[in-house]
Amino acid sequence: MAALKVEKHPDKTCIGRIAKGFDFLGYRFSPQGLAVAVVTVERFFERVRRLYEQNATASRIEEYARRWLIWVRSGVSRVELGKVGEKASFSEVDVS
Repeated sequence: MAALKVEKHPDKTCIGRIAKGFDFLGYRFSPQGLAVAVVTVERFFERVRRLYEQNATASRIEEYARRWLIWVRSGVSRVELGKVGEKASFSEVDVS
């Protein structure tokens, strides 16, 4: 780490087993592979809910969803959001 000129922050450093996986930068890293972290998806739907409550236009909400999905796909090749979308009742949001 010295070669990179970086230091470990004691409050932000965790050394342990990663067999159960860990969240980092919005993604879930696990032995099964890379996925979007659950908390990231929950925050997405919370943001969509807030936009809706603030009377944002459908195009504004769609634009937010489109950009979020671009970010998601930049890190993972395939993400299944169907169950989360149904749970949060946002299945009618068109993000194409």
